[in-house]
Amino acid sequence: MALLSICLLLPLSGCNDGVGAALRYDISTAVSSLDPQYAAGEDAQLILRQLFEGLFSLDAEEGAKPAAVERYAVSEDGLIWTFTLREGLVWSDGEALTAADYAFALRRLFNPDYPSPFAVDFSCIRGAEQVLTGQLPVSALGIRAPDARTLELTLAYPVEELPLLLCSTAAMPCRQAFFEETRGRYGLEEDMLLYNGPFYLRYWEPGEYVQVRWNESYRAADTVNPNRITFSIQPPSEHFSRFWSGKTDAAMVSYEEWRRLRSDRYTVTTFEDTVWVLLFNQEDAFFSESLARRAFTQAIDRRAYASGLGNDRMDTTVFLPPTLLLGESSYRALAGFDGPGGDAGQAAEAFSQLTGQGKEVPSLTLLCADEDSCAMVAGVLQRSWRDALALTVSVQRTPVESLQAQVEKGAYQMAILPLRPDSAKPEGMLRRFSSSSSRNLARYRSEEYDLLLGAAERAVGEGARLNALKAAEEQLYEDAVLAPLYFQTHYYVSGRDTGGIVFSPFAGGIDFRAALKF
Repeated sequence: MALLSICLLLPLSGCNDGVGAALRYDISTAVSSLDPQYAAGEDAQLILRQLFEGLFSLDAEEGAKPAAVERYAVSEDGLIWTFTLREGLVWSDGEALTAADYAFALRRLFNPDYPSPFAVDFSCIRGAEQVLTGQLPVSALGIRAPDARTLELTLAYPVEELPLLLCSTAAMPCRQAFFEETRGRYGLEEDMLLYNGPFYLRYWEPGEYVQVRWNESYRAADTVNPNRITFSIQPPSEHFSRFWSGKTDAAMVSYEEWRRLRSDRYTVTTFEDTVWVLLFNQEDAFFSESLARRAFTQAIDRRAYASGLGNDRMDTTVFLPPTLLLGESSYRALAGFDGPGGDAGQAAEAFSQLTGQGKEVPSLTLLCADEDSCAMVAGVLQRSWRDALALTVSVQRTPVESLQAQVEKGAYQMAILPLRPDSAKPEGMLRRFSSSSSRNLARYRSEEYDLLLGAAERAVGEGARLNALKAAEEQLYEDAVLAPLYFQTHYYVSGRDTGGIVFSPFAGGIDFRAALKF
């Protein structure tokens, strides 16, 4: 095998003994599963990143940085990646962690009886698409562990940013013998997991809190400062007040909340990391019609709500947020910010075609988050549809965590909700709308879109990849799968007596290892 590139990665070093301060951080949702290969949701991923370490880990600036990997090599054709693990890696029970644990974890994603919601993200692995469709057994996947420190992945097509994909919590290791001993309880209780990350799970009350403690078996345990972190489950509306009163050490807050905090007592990191979209349920009889979706998206007058959004929000006609990267540059800056605008005349024409075909218009309800900006935008959309389409649409406000759950169940017609990327790869957010994705909240099925997304994932070189990504993104607008409404900037704050927390624009990406309290 001819090797085109070889990267040598030096081990980390430090001197902290892991008996530092106790940290407190609020999360919003009860965590019912901590099985890395299956657990979804930002809060679950946040905790998983404290408990496990993958081959690579997320970095807000670098995208992916080495973690369990010491070095790796890529074949000349870009199809075979060989990873060499660091020496001396162990699980929290003291047993050796080997390449077979990473290989087993990746194979678990493709369980033929119950595939992981993240399996489609790893469709670049040779044989993955055929395994998912039942044409090949899991053993046919291009995943090998020839020895304890070597993992070999063979791809169906070159993927330059494979390390970024391997930052996913779904790629965290799993020891097969232990997994089988749990008899279906893996990840559901604190004693039904083994850990290789900076912390281990000490207490878990699913509806109240999760507490993690310093893991002395972690490969770089002397670089971990906190001795424990308590994640309390609290309504998002209370996160700011709890931080302000000193009950937590850091928080994600809005611009208005940051203005109330602003002083030298606090440090802040900001990311324009969230996009709010209008999403249609295509399993709904009415919104299964593209003409219906197109009429509703074209009727939107963004100028009517843009000035009322506030300083942490900006109206947008495009879907992918500025935090996503193409190489070392912002994908959004390279692709441009021009998306489809509104046109009341075209909206009325599309709606007229729809009703002319005898389509009956049912009672319609728009779900929106129970927060001021979202409710204001929902009111503008309500008026836009009344004026352009002569339709009355009801608006139902609900807490954002309940909204997400309702949309995930498919119990909605249309909804305004926030979306955040899991990593810096634009393909990640676009893949949520592929036909085979179980995270496809719109229930969108399009062979054309799948082909465009596949072309983006297979594109070689930044120019070709940029064009392919733009084509896939534009197909979402053409099919009126969603209507981008506005970007939101979040403010991540910590107090003057707390330092070293590394915040990230990607869901669940906060790094507490270097955190200190003074």
